[in-house]
Amino acid sequence: MDGTATADRLQEKVSGVFLIAGSLLMAASTFLEFADGMLFGAGLVGMLAYLCLIPATLGIARLFRQSAPRLSVFGGLLATIGCVGGTTFETAILHEWAERTAGTPEATLLAITEVVEGRLFPILVLFGIQFPISLLVLSVGLFRTGAVPRWAPVLLGSGAVLYPLGHIGSIEPVMHLADLLLVVPMTWIGLRYLTSATLQGRAVTATA
Repeated sequence: MDGTATADRLQEKVSGVFLIAGSLLMAASTFLEFADGMLFGAGLVGMLAYLCLIPATLGIARLFRQSAPRLSVFGGLLATIGCVGGTTFETAILHEWAERTAGTPEATLLAITEVVEGRLFPILVLFGIQFPISLLVLSVGLFRTGAVPRWAPVLLGSGAVLYPLGHIGSIEPVMHLADLLLVVPMTWIGLRYLTSATLQGRAVTATA
């Protein structure tokens, strides 16, 4: 195996690890967000999830980089921007935890929240929304090229649609459902990267 092939295989294994870790951490973050006294854990796990999802989503884009190179690059770029935006959102949760832990008066917390939601969140949403959009782009690329069985991009795309619907309104059941729809295909693709020698950053048959 030459150097290029070795590097490609290493990238695939790294992508596989982060696909599994990122999707599971994302689901765990949602559970922690709605658990009493776990605000710090939710923010920390959420940050780690989005950091893991950067190489994870780039790993998905690798699957169709040969058959749809423009779509692959565009989807990877959107995913990177979206994950950075998502990390910033999780940082806001940690700031809220710090303010509450420091004993900040409730009136002050409400005033801070009003300013953040009125001036800061619209900017963060502009970047953060790129994450589910990128998942839609990646699911289209997977579906069109047949890089994986059709059920995987269908689940990925469905989760991408539900993701902002649940998070914007903090609708817990929708958030959990979105996480599940994302975890299944991401974990499956991650396991293929870790165990299969056929994934070389190109489209493969849907039954492979």
